[in-house]
Amino acid sequence: MAKLPGGFWPSPNRKGSFIRESMVHPLRTGWLSVLLICADSTARAAAPHLVSIVPTGGQRGTLLELQFKGERLEDTQEIICYEPGLQVLKLSPVTNKIVRAQLKIAPDCRLGEQHLRLRTASGLSELRTFLVGPFPVIDEIEPNNEPAKAQAVPLNTTVAGVIKNEDVDCFSVEIRQGQRLSAEVEGLRLGRTLFDPRLSVLETNGTVLADVDDTWLAVQDPFVSLIAPHDGRYIIALREATYGGSDDCQYRLHIGSFPRPTSIFPLGGRVGETVEFNFFSEATGEFKQKLVLPDLPQEKFGVFARWDDLEAPSPNWIRVSAFPNVLASAPNQDREHATVTELEPPIALNGILREKAQEDWFRFRAVKGVPLEAALYARRLRSPLDSVLEIFDAKGQSLASNDDSDGADSALKFTPSESTNCFARIRDSLGDGGRDFTYRLEIVPAEPRLAVKIPEVARNDTQSRQRIAVPRGNRFATVLSAKRFNFSGELSVAVDELPAGIKMQAETLAANVDALPVVFEATADAPLGAKLVELNVHGSNAASQVSGKFIQEAELVEGPPNNTAYYSTRVDKLCVAVTREAPFNLRVIEPPVPLVQAGSMRLEVAADRAPGFDEPIELQMVWNPPGVSSQSEATISKGATNAFYQLNASSSAELRKWKIAVLGHATVEGGELYASSQLAGLEVAAPFLKGKIETAWVNPGKPGRLTVNLEHGRPFDGKAVIRLCGLPEKITAAEREITKDDQEVVFDLAVDAKCAPGSHKNLFCAVDVTQNGQVIPHTLGAGGILRVVAPKKEERKLASQ
Repeated sequence: MAKLPGGFWPSPNRKGSFIRESMVHPLRTGWLSVLLICADSTARAAAPHLVSIVPTGGQRGTLLELQFKGERLEDTQEIICYEPGLQVLKLSPVTNKIVRAQLKIAPDCRLGEQHLRLRTASGLSELRTFLVGPFPVIDEIEPNNEPAKAQAVPLNTTVAGVIKNEDVDCFSVEIRQGQRLSAEVEGLRLGRTLFDPRLSVLETNGTVLADVDDTWLAVQDPFVSLIAPHDGRYIIALREATYGGSDDCQYRLHIGSFPRPTSIFPLGGRVGETVEFNFFSEATGEFKQKLVLPDLPQEKFGVFARWDDLEAPSPNWIRVSAFPNVLASAPNQDREHATVTELEPPIALNGILREKAQEDWFRFRAVKGVPLEAALYARRLRSPLDSVLEIFDAKGQSLASNDDSDGADSALKFTPSESTNCFARIRDSLGDGGRDFTYRLEIVPAEPRLAVKIPEVARNDTQSRQRIAVPRGNRFATVLSAKRFNFSGELSVAVDELPAGIKMQAETLAANVDALPVVFEATADAPLGAKLVELNVHGSNAASQVSGKFIQEAELVEGPPNNTAYYSTRVDKLCVAVTREAPFNLRVIEPPVPLVQAGSMRLEVAADRAPGFDEPIELQMVWNPPGVSSQSEATISKGATNAFYQLNASSSAELRKWKIAVLGHATVEGGELYASSQLAGLEVAAPFLKGKIETAWVNPGKPGRLTVNLEHGRPFDGKAVIRLCGLPEKITAAEREITKDDQEVVFDLAVDAKCAPGSHKNLFCAVDVTQNGQVIPHTLGAGGILRVVAPKKEERKLASQ
């Protein structure tokens, strides 16, 4: 036990690594809170902005007052809760920046992170988190920034406080000799700001018993668990690691005799089975706990350790899978002593690299020609292991290897060339090891799967437009991405029960496309309200079926370098709401003619404005078909009722009738309000004609000619206008007219005497073909070359005479 000179504050030098990986929380069935405010107003407001929830958490089985802080909150009508166990008893908007609520936390409410949004009459807020703990909550009381002024707290208490700049918060507890003392901070995991807390436990004489900065299990949040060496008073000191801090550096500090294991083994189990888990604690060593696992697979499932009727305030993480466990049996440090299973994949191999430079080997059966995927889970389940995975055949030849395919976790694919035994070797990339270096290697036949999400609309923005707020009598469009794995074929989109008065419109997702526009539309009399819905994507082909559901991963805390995500959370329900009427509606005027390959189009978007609303409306295409590009945005000017969006098709754009949508937003009451057009048809068609520009030479001051060879794809009526574009300065050519029978067109070039010599390689032709009274712009002959050649010396001399 070290006693620091000149006092007993630990050194500000950081210990351990700076962990930046996302914490993803498992979710169960979605749940909406009881709606208690139904007042409506004719005033319009924009979508709410929720900054924080105060307090940041509470004890289950209690009643507490909450404040929701943000902007444009004056018409708040509902708190939307993604998990069951939270009941809103009272909801009172105070100002446009503060909403107060009375919240009842059920005695059986799941511990840990809860996900909340606000619904106002005008929109939906960002996703925020609220933590439910097992202990009574008390507030930090200042002054407590030195041990002599430490705030006395009872055991098994949660302290809610804030670390300001150069602040140190001290707390004291009375402990008996041999009694466990645990302290755990929730700081970064509150999802508020980039807060790096540091935790110390000291005796009253200044002896430092523990000093912890980052932990693998709790990301950047520290925890301590030790056995008291004697009866007496102990000091728990909390600060920011570099003595920084701010009003945003809030924390929940759990202090008590609860268990706080650093690791759990195995890192998963089979659905529905009762599994005995081993926990490891630095204070008490190993202890066991049996648990009945959920009936459905869970990518990440929290297990809360229990000891003497006390629960850890935060979980250890495991996976719940649909296949059996295989546990490593020592010694299995090499191929000859590999842990053997006669099971064929799918299987889960579990072990611990307890010693430095340790390797674990497994032998399993594999079938010839069956593609297999191997994914190792360690860091994603908060193990410190930085894995290296290798697969060998029965002859010792390497089939595949991987280090960091998925973050610091390994993942690979391999296909056995014969039915035989295969071997898996797991090691740490730096040769580290220890009791907490647990892992789970899942080896499964390669099966179809989908990753479904709404793509980010801006870099480092995982919240904007990740919820669906549809104004009455209006529409809202989004784009849905469905990334395929081990599957090819069309996909369809389905959603369970939507809020009353809302319908969803989506086309089939073509086999060669991984995203599509989706439009939600509300009737004019749809009641204001919201639901959490499951949005699923399904597909089938002759060989297999596939399905996947929408997931939002929200990065709650970002920081340097480059807005790295330090803490994230995840929900698997899409929040869909009916909101108050918007002051504008949008319509795409469906083009009566196609957009042709290597052509362009001016797409008209019309706006119907409410009386008195004349603000500019910013427009953007929700999604472009393959090979089609558009300008980044367009604007319906102040007071105007339409705008044109420029679309361009490449020469290889896919020929098909597509659906598109345009999303618009305008400033309303200081915020942005969104509405979209309908799903509109857009046909991409083959061009009426193509062409090639013959290379031409001209001399300054002399007329020239340039020939374009035409290739007709399909006939057109009447005459088309063709223009030569990309000419250098001081060379001009008049436009020409052509018909479906012309095989070439010759442009007369007017060349000024001051035209500079050189080679110009960016010539092309713009052609306007008229069909049904509408112009269809074409582009052909791109890359044409015109060379301006200076006359020879003799020619210049004759010309001057």
